[in-house]
Amino acid sequence: AVGAIAVYLWRRRAGAEYFLFGFVFWAAAMAVKIAMDLTVTGPFRAWLPGAFAGTLAISLYYGLRTGILESGIPYVATRLTRLAPSFDQAVAVGIGFGAAEAMLLGLQTLLNTLAFILAPGLMDAFSPAQQASLQTQFSLLFIPVPVWERLFTLINHVFATVLALYAVRAGAAWLALSMAIGLVLDGSIFFLAYFVPPASFAYTVIIEAFVALIGLASLAGLYLLKRRYDTHVHQA
Repeated sequence: AVGAIAVYLWRRRAGAEYFLFGFVFWAAAMAVKIAMDLTVTGPFRAWLPGAFAGTLAISLYYGLRTGILESGIPYVATRLTRLAPSFDQAVAVGIGFGAAEAMLLGLQTLLNTLAFILAPGLMDAFSPAQQASLQTQFSLLFIPVPVWERLFTLINHVFATVLALYAVRAGAAWLALSMAIGLVLDGSIFFLAYFVPPASFAYTVIIEAFVALIGLASLAGLYLLKRRYDTHVHQA
């Protein structure tokens, strides 16, 4: 719903092709990530030392991977095709990117939930600790959490994408800032797990509060970037 509503609300500000561009960029980034997970990620994690140094390394690995792929692919594609989208069109690309991810994750969660409803015996295949975690996720109190997370994550995707497209005209420093958003968001997920048990309620609260904080900063960043962005596009 988060993804679909975002597209619906922005539909009159940009053509459908810009939302499609965002979907294609997301799919390309995910394809590379999957290829990495099937080849280099496992050996890399096995090679890492334990404790804090290993946690820091794997946090940087996932964070840099997200930043480079999710910002680099829109940047390179826009540069090669010489597109010059307006601010509203660039936002539509970011919405397409974030909406694709939100809708896929939402569908996956829906199917998982239906599977447990239709076949309650599936729960017995998990350990007691896993069962407790799943029961928490399927509780009524937990339902708003992924909605909250997707909303602010989508805003983060939009800001990172707009920065990447703006960097084509304004310089690599803006691309670095775009990549830093992915680094901070994805890297923090693994880094925090060193200090707080990932399956705990405290971990969920801290991560979601952090995502919301970055999302609000991204929303403010979009507001500040709008005039600067359109000025560069018109000059070009």
